[in-house]
Amino acid sequence: MKKVLASKQFSKAHRCAALLSYLMYHALGQDEPRPPSEHEIGVAVFGRDRVTYFTGDDPIVRVQAGRLRLRLAAYYAEEGCADSLRISIPLGSYQPKVERIASAPPVPAASRSPLLMLFRPLACLGSSPLLAAYALGLNDELGYRLYRALSSIRRIDADTPLAALSPAPGARVLEGTVRQDAARVRVSLLLRGVADGAVLWYEQFDDASCATIAAQENMAERCVLALRKYLPA
Repeated sequence: MKKVLASKQFSKAHRCAALLSYLMYHALGQDEPRPPSEHEIGVAVFGRDRVTYFTGDDPIVRVQAGRLRLRLAAYYAEEGCADSLRISIPLGSYQPKVERIASAPPVPAASRSPLLMLFRPLACLGSSPLLAAYALGLNDELGYRLYRALSSIRRIDADTPLAALSPAPGARVLEGTVRQDAARVRVSLLLRGVADGAVLWYEQFDDASCATIAAQENMAERCVLALRKYLPA
């Protein structure tokens, strides 16, 4: 774990590093491993008051756990690609999972695949200032997480036709929409091949709130985790 914490993904990400250290030491220090509760983590790792801290009002643990999952995925895609032991934090749990895989030599930078992912900011289908702000924030969070997952993406303008692009063979473009009614906000994502426009993946995600940065972060995390198996290697 020391190698993970010393990597560029974690050396300056102090909250994620602290959370990973706590979860791993908690798991290793239990005769019968029991995942800590969100409240326990908030108090032990993020200094929340044991009496006044309420997880329903303060999402810091859920937000940082999402960031931790993304940083782990980015680490094993780059610096840790040859590691034989891999740590992950499954969704819905704070119990780390450690897997042993066959070692593979690092891929030389010169032989890595060219840029394969394009990102068109999601279109806001509504006139509400709150929804417009949510769409802008979600686009920023999605771009950040895609970059962390892939190390390189290209953001294209909303009105750029696919026919005007000339990317590498096999390139894909992620695009979609954001809309809202009285009860929920819905994000629709579409992954298409740039060369032929073929739909490779199409999914919708609903949330009850779009009023906070945490809502943007959580939605972006859900989207990228669902999309991950369709991302270019």
